Amino acid sequence: MGLLCLLLGLSIVAQVRQGDDALEGATQQELVRLLDESGRHASALEVENAELDRTLEALRSGREGDVAAQNAAEDRLEDLEILAGTAPAQGRGVVVSIADPEATVRASTLLGVVQELRNAGAEVIQIGQVRVIASTSVTTGPGGSLMVDGTPIEAPYVVRAIGDPSVMEPALRIPGGAADSVAGDGGTLAATADDMILIEATVELTAPEHSRVVK
Repeated sequence: MGLLCLLLGLSIVAQVRQGDDALEGATQQELVRLLDESGRHASALEVENAELDRTLEALRSGREGDVAAQNAAEDRLEDLEILAGTAPAQGRGVVVSIADPEATVRASTLLGVVQELRNAGAEVIQIGQVRVIASTSVTTGPGGSLMVDGTPIEAPYVVRAIGDPSVMEPALRIPGGAADSVAGDGGTLAATADDMILIEATVELTAPEHSRVVK
């Protein structure tokens, strides 16, 4: 320990001497800049020190820390359940209604609407009574009807999406985007913002057959 302290002292002295030599020829502007950088660095260290103090206090609290960690884990689990589609969700968003009087709207067009909502930040989506997740498919069934994950849906096709309506609604109306694609197929798209959208449809997750978690 004595040797380490000696080496640390010599290192500090050397750095101070180097700093003095470097500052001898510095201009007033450079000195002000160095002082400002030192102040910012000190502020950053104070913030980091405060965070470390809070972490230390949480660790010292024992059981209280365990409870806090458990609550955080439960909150994270709820978020993952919503994203995976295994739990209902509610929040503000948009309700999209697609009229298809001639049954000419294609599956790819409806899928494009869903993708446009995702790109605009939709967190939860439901088409008709079917929850949309990462593996959801939109296909054409017998007789030309549209199907979502194998479930037939009837026009008007209602898409509920939870997210920021001020972003999603304009995104659907971008020239050449979702609304124009629906119109090109002979349908019409209407989107309405809503402060409280309830999505109750859920899915059951299946165990992966080919993939495993890397540990």
